[in-house]
Amino acid sequence: MALENMSAMLQKARKSGYAVGAFNILDYNSMKAVIDGAIELNSPVIIQTSVKTVKLWGFRPMISWIRELCADVKIPVAIHLDHCKDVEFIQDCLDNGWTSVMIDASSLPFDENLATSKRVLEMARPLGVSVEAELGEIGGVEDDISVADEDAHLVDPDKALYFLKEVPVDCFAPAIGTAHGVYKGKPKIAFEKLEAISKNNNVPLALHGGTGLSEEVFKKCIQLGCAKVNISTQLKYAFIDSFVQHHKNYPDEYNPLNEIKAQYVEVKNAVMSNIRFFGSGGKA
Repeated sequence: MALENMSAMLQKARKSGYAVGAFNILDYNSMKAVIDGAIELNSPVIIQTSVKTVKLWGFRPMISWIRELCADVKIPVAIHLDHCKDVEFIQDCLDNGWTSVMIDASSLPFDENLATSKRVLEMARPLGVSVEAELGEIGGVEDDISVADEDAHLVDPDKALYFLKEVPVDCFAPAIGTAHGVYKGKPKIAFEKLEAISKNNNVPLALHGGTGLSEEVFKKCIQLGCAKVNISTQLKYAFIDSFVQHHKNYPDEYNPLNEIKAQYVEVKNAVMSNIRFFGSGGKA
């Protein structure tokens, strides 16, 4: 199956009350683990790439990996650029075959965010590429973007609805109290803001900062329209800890392929656990 954008899979998920996992990969091995896990559970999946990861490996190698891995699969797979503030970098991803992009202009004043997001939408639409935008600022650290707790601010539902009317993106990320990275305490989620947006607009919503949220929070957010859930930190931990633990278990064995296999297994297990929880298994 050819690569798809996110639009159809997220619309279907929102209407049916489940969510599609968007997993931040780190290399070919982790990309394969995510796709294989989704195939095993017959689930749609979003391969999410950070700006930093794309800069490390390059546009062409990364798009060649996913095209090779998806050449014979029968599940919907999208490749999505996560949290990008650089419109020129987004254009490079569009030129190289990304099927979905996120413009994160949330740190700009409202009018500038709206104008920048609209510009990206106009770039992407003719190519059949889906677009995600953000309003409010989600705290924590994601790629090279760091937002301190005191600088994070929650979305204004009225502004969000106006934004979506002017810029009808395929996916919308409202800041509702979640954070990137590891939570220092119990997050306070503004469910009422999420509900105010979702009951007045049918755009699929994105839940950022998914790693570490409770089962109760996940279920309520999905119920309120979050059809895309971002998982990044959990995969980073699985990626590093599995490598280190395998070497601790076999300290005299210097065969890196065995550590790489251990990484693959742990990342795949983490992906499959999330797919089962989000309810997207069997929905391909």
